[in-house]
Amino acid sequence: MRILILFVGLSLLLSSCEKEVFDLSEDVSIGYKSDILVETDGSGQINVKYTELVSESRCPPDAVCIWEGYVKVKLKLDNEQDVELGLGETTIDSVTYNNHVIKLLAVDYDTDDDFGDAKKSSVVIRVD
Repeated sequence: MRILILFVGLSLLLSSCEKEVFDLSEDVSIGYKSDILVETDGSGQINVKYTELVSESRCPPDAVCIWEGYVKVKLKLDNEQDVELGLGETTIDSVTYNNHVIKLLAVDYDTDDDFGDAKKSSVVIRVD
């Protein structure tokens, strides 16, 4: 019986370490310091990790601002290439990597009170 419990526990632990795999053209949310895999047409997978909230100057929730501001994040692609993407004035929201366009769609927070807290942020991307 102990061996069965050990086997089931080990199986659950190993399966929880697997990264979720998404398809091309699918909107994907990635939590801070987390990564996902995107299945590409014939060229394998792209590993995308959200590594850093570089800058957040957008208007906080429930505030009145005269300037919209911008947000910038850093992603690591295939554990080798860092890219900075942003939303708002003067920022670049997409990059071409291995013949695929990776586009930043949103930067969100768990709650309005978490605004600006990198550890409670997530990004939404799409790979085409």
